[in-house]
Parts: sequence; structure tokens; C-alpha cells
Amino acid sequence: MKRTLFAILMVVALLACSVPAMAQDNVLHTYVDRVFRTFSQVKGSDGHLFIVLGSLSEGLLRLDENHNPQPALAESYTVSDDGLVYTFTLRDGITWSDGTPITAKDFEFSWLEAMSDQDANGYADVIAPFIKNGWAWMNHEVEASEVGVKAIDDKTFECTLENPTAFWDRFITLPVFFPLNEEFYRAQDGGELYATSVDTIMCCGPFVVTYMDLGVGVTMEKNPNYWDAENVKLDGVDIKVITDSSAALNAYEAGELDRVNLSSIDVVLYNSDPEFGSYSDFRNYFVQFDVANPEMNLNIRKAINYAIDRETLVNEILMTGAVAAGGVVSRGIHGNDEMTYRDYAGDFSYYDPELAKQYWDAGVAELGYTPEIVMLTAEGTDFDDMATFLQDCFRKVLGVEVTINKMTQKARNEIMKYETYDFALNAWGADYDDAMTWLELWINNSNGYRGNYGTPEYIAMIEDARSETDSAVRLDKLVAIEKKLIDEDCVVAGIYDRGYSYLQRPYVDKYIVHPVGQSAEFKWTSINK
Repeated sequence: MKRTLFAILMVVALLACSVPAMAQDNVLHTYVDRVFRTFSQVKGSDGHLFIVLGSLSEGLLRLDENHNPQPALAESYTVSDDGLVYTFTLRDGITWSDGTPITAKDFEFSWLEAMSDQDANGYADVIAPFIKNGWAWMNHEVEASEVGVKAIDDKTFECTLENPTAFWDRFITLPVFFPLNEEFYRAQDGGELYATSVDTIMCCGPFVVTYMDLGVGVTMEKNPNYWDAENVKLDGVDIKVITDSSAALNAYEAGELDRVNLSSIDVVLYNSDPEFGSYSDFRNYFVQFDVANPEMNLNIRKAINYAIDRETLVNEILMTGAVAAGGVVSRGIHGNDEMTYRDYAGDFSYYDPELAKQYWDAGVAELGYTPEIVMLTAEGTDFDDMATFLQDCFRKVLGVEVTINKMTQKARNEIMKYETYDFALNAWGADYDDAMTWLELWINNSNGYRGNYGTPEYIAMIEDARSETDSAVRLDKLVAIEKKLIDEDCVVAGIYDRGYSYLQRPYVDKYIVHPVGQSAEFKWTSINK
């Protein structure tokens, strides 16, 4: 009997050793490839932050498994005949993780706070133009009572828009539109310390936070107070910060991660692996010029645009499913019922080495000397290979040695906002399925992050397109805006639209990747050992 029991125990032990340790719990183990700048929904605008916030909280609506908006904290909503007024009815019994009731006032406060300061708040100048008097509120020109966000009563929240916005129900699934408890938020040094530790953040989503560190990662556990807790299958989520792609792959092979994105060299090695997969999303990588820098004249900027061999970059260097950009609007974004926006608009960013050299020579002649150019880039695997490749393009096509200045994303952003620079590598993921999600970025001329552009003419073009109700006319106006931004003024040069190749454990089900907004969704994820 003892010998039989011993044999059984040995078999169990061997089976346990054959399964990665993480597969033996009900916690998803994943990672992000750069450090977090903040965990605050008010201050942040990064895609990897959205992964965390979308797990810890949610808004009136939430994207479902098929990327369509569905009722979340709101059980229903209505839209006025003119498309301007949205009235949301909150669910009964919804609470924060500490049991405090969630009310419409939490949404009113959150939306006002999000629009209150365009320098400090990550999405202020993005969302403010859509909401009635939102822009005026952001610029301290009106009182809160005049802005189109209002708690009618505890369960009824009303939003009034400046213009009809067809994608509004998708847009408000972003974390910036999640509720905030004003009393709790204000208690964190007026909001400055909000979400800086486990004790300074409130949760109302599928999970609650148990550990958070900007440079290390986030751990979460299932939220028992979540209104839809019965459909949350995981006991928790562990998100590590791993900035090196090789280290991430090693962690996956060691059984420490359930999913890992592959670098270009690893795609070749693993593309026949049964755990291999790929997908694409609407995230555009681009060169952001500082147009206020006299050395970066229009000819120099155009030379850099035409010197980038995008097809070689995506097909021979990245090899991750990325596609060459035709501008700053990603391929696949909606245009009309017959074709995508990019197919309709054509390309404004493309490779033409002869034209690039002509513009470079003209730009140098205009300056009277050859400028010493520095390319700013941030830490992260998505920028590393691109920066080195672009440096080689400029060397071969233009005959110039561009210096790469790599730093943390926070440090790069500070330089772009407050100092003069030449150009920087940057990226923006679509918040909604429409070209405006990129084009509106360059109306902000308050600092250099968007290149000190935001001319009155460009702002007027954006405002005109926003108010256009004829979809066909509006599409033509959007194309004219992108042409102005790239082909005429060359404030920005599109490089590629992101694609991913990855390895994922076979026991992980419904690891959902949205092409816009919150990229990774864990509400419906399960581990089936």
C-alpha cells in the first residue's frame, strides 16, 4: 500500500513539473514593454496604461469580445434626434471596490476633471472639442455648469456634444471617461497623488489592484463587488514591466509569462510553433518634427519623409506583421461604405530617394550649412530597431549621420514639450475608428509635443470637419487635412502601422486584443488547464 501511494505521488509530482508553474494558478501572467509614466486616468494616455485601467475600472460602456460597445456601468442610454444629447441610465447597485455607491456625479466630476488642464491631463485637448463648451472649460473661459456634462440625478448622466459624433459610443469606452469619486480623489493631495499607490486609487472594474509600481508592474485580483463578477473567470492578473524583448521571451520560455510578443528575429525562429500567432491594430508610428526649430525647415523635413524606406523596414527588419504607413492615419481605418480611409486618400508618406536628396540639398542651401540632426527616441522594443534603421536610411539616402538620443519616455516627452528638438519618434493608437483620432492631435500649439504647429488655418480645417454632417463631404475634408499636415507642411511623417507576432499558452482562452483604445482585455479571459 505504501509503495502504491508513493508511486501515485511521484506521478503527480512529475505531471506538476511538466506544466509551467503559472499554469497551476488561475492568474494571467503578462507584461508591458516599457515603464509606466502614471497610473492616473486623468494624466495618462498610453496604451499600456489603458490595459491596466480597463481591468481596474470601466465606463458607461465597454467594448465586447467583438470590439462593439455594450452597456457597462450604464444599463442603457438614449440619443436625441439631432445626435447631440446622450442620456445614460446607471445600473442599480453598482459600487466602488470599497462598497461606496457609484453615482452619475462621479461621471460628471471625472469628465470635467479630464478636460480641466491640457498641459497636465493626458486627454484634455482630445476630448474637450467634442463636448459642448469643453474647449472653453479647458481654457478657463466658462463655469462648470455651462459644460455639456451633467448628473441629472444619482442614476442619470447627460452628455451634450458640440456636433453629432457617430463614433461617440465607442470613444467613451476609453479610461479617460471612467468615473472618479470626487471626495476620494480630492483627498489625494487634490488629485496629485491619485493612483500613486494601492491606497490612493479606487476601482470599479473586473479587478482590484494589490500592487503597483511604475517600473515593476501591477498585480490585481478579482473584484467581488464588480457588477458582472460572475462572468470574470480569472482570480487575478499579473502585469510585469519587461523592457527588453529577449528578457521577455526568456521569461516566457521559463514559464513566467502566458503570452509574449516576438521581435523580428524571433519571428523567423518561432513562426511554425503551434503557440505562434499574429494580429494588427490601429497604432501609427511616425516622425514628429519641431517646426519651430529653424534648422528643420520645410525642405529638410520633406527630405526626411521621403528618405524612409518603409517597405524594407516592415518586411525585412520588423517582420512582425507591421505595414508601411501611407500617412498618420492607419490602414484599415473606416473611410466610407466602399473603401477604407487610406485607400480613399492615397499615400502622403512614401519612399523616394531622389526626391529626398533634392529636398535635402535645397534645405541645406537655405540654411547655408549642413545641420547636425538628433533623433529623439524612447525606451521600448518598438522604437529600437526603427531608430537604427532610420539612421541607416538617412546615411545612405541623404549622406548625413543622424545621432540617436534614446531615453525614457518621460524624459523624451519633457524635451518635446519644453525644449527645442529636431525630430522625435512617436506613436499614437486610435481611440476610435475614424481618421480624426490622429488628425486632431496637431491642433494643440501650447507646447512642442506636437511640433509647435497648431496653426489657425489647420485648427479651422479641423473645426470645419467636426461640424460637417454630410459623411462624403466630411471624408474629403479629412483627406485635405492630412494632405495639409504631411504633404504641404510636413509636420509629421508616417512610418508604419503596428503589427504583432506573439506566442501564447494553449490553455489561455479569450485574451482579447482590441484594435483601438484598450488593447488587451482580460474581463473574459480564462485559463483552462
